[in-house]
Amino acid sequence: MIQKIPRYLLTFYSTSGAMAVERYCKENGTAGRLIPVPREISASCGLSWAVPLEQKDELGVIEAEFADEIEGKWSLDI
Repeated sequence: MIQKIPRYLLTFYSTSGAMAVERYCKENGTAGRLIPVPREISASCGLSWAVPLEQKDELGVIEAEFADEIEGKWSLDI
């Protein structure tokens, strides 16, 4: 059985917003990766930025910088 890990997700209004966050995070060494939005939630573009739940605080700058692009913030076991 696959073990589920607590994760913190950011969902986006558009794919371009998701790609902008990915680019920003890679350039600045911020943890995380783009994943498909889990079935438990719904989002406009279908992509989300995921980090382990304990790294949630590292995304504070991203949440402020890309506030217009972020549709939702979620804590899930995936």
